[in-house]
Amino acid sequence: MKFFPKAPDNMNHSLKIAVLVSHARHPVSGRPLRSASDAAALELACSLALPERLTVLCAGSASADDLRDYLGLGAASIEVLAVPAEADVVPALLARLSGFDLVLCGNRSEGQTASGLLPYLLAEGLRMPLIADVLEATLQGRLLTVRQFLPKGMRRRLEMSAPAILAVHPRAPQTRQFAHARAAVGRITQTTGGGHSGNIAASAWQYEPARRPRPFKATVAQSGHSRMLGAIGGDSGARGGEVVKQGNAVAKAQVLLTYLREHRLIDF
Repeated sequence: MKFFPKAPDNMNHSLKIAVLVSHARHPVSGRPLRSASDAAALELACSLALPERLTVLCAGSASADDLRDYLGLGAASIEVLAVPAEADVVPALLARLSGFDLVLCGNRSEGQTASGLLPYLLAEGLRMPLIADVLEATLQGRLLTVRQFLPKGMRRRLEMSAPAILAVHPRAPQTRQFAHARAAVGRITQTTGGGHSGNIAASAWQYEPARRPRPFKATVAQSGHSRMLGAIGGDSGARGGEVVKQGNAVAKAQVLLTYLREHRLIDF
């Protein structure tokens, strides 16, 4: 006699749920690997519905080796929307995701442009609300309860009704282990994503290596004694700052503008 584990009570069997995944490359070895935020989105979706009922999509040109990690994490099958490298994947995803109640994806990809705009473009095209930086989510019927990541260790609890798009934060809990048996039996299918031409605006973009941002800081020539007093707080005027407590907002803004002009931080 075989016993099968019972599905958790929070799993929904009526909603259509889609998960978007992308492939990435290791920065040193170049081998294919999974995106951290997309893997977190897949794990969160597996807690909301059975893996066999999920629609896992990948838009672009990805091979079986690129997506093998997602199969090992529990995806029963992955549908690859074949889109040329120079084309925009948003129209193909909008056409495929029409009619879904819940769409989960990572905050940003790790192998493509990684702009983080895809969830917002999908929300605009599908006319669905978007919740970003999702850590956890539960479903009760069509009611969705979400715990959202906030800076400085803070969290926020939100409730909304489906349909919705969830952009999952890479710090979301990831407890599922890779299983070679799941990766072996998983299926990857190729479908045509549509003959969408390349983005006209993207053709005018210029790509260059990322540069470290220059600090927006005034250069003040001080003696060693003044710098020491400013560090230990022995002289309030050694730092060269000015505290303005009197006057209206216009007068305070004028003081700030004068300071920026004196130190040549602005040229107007």
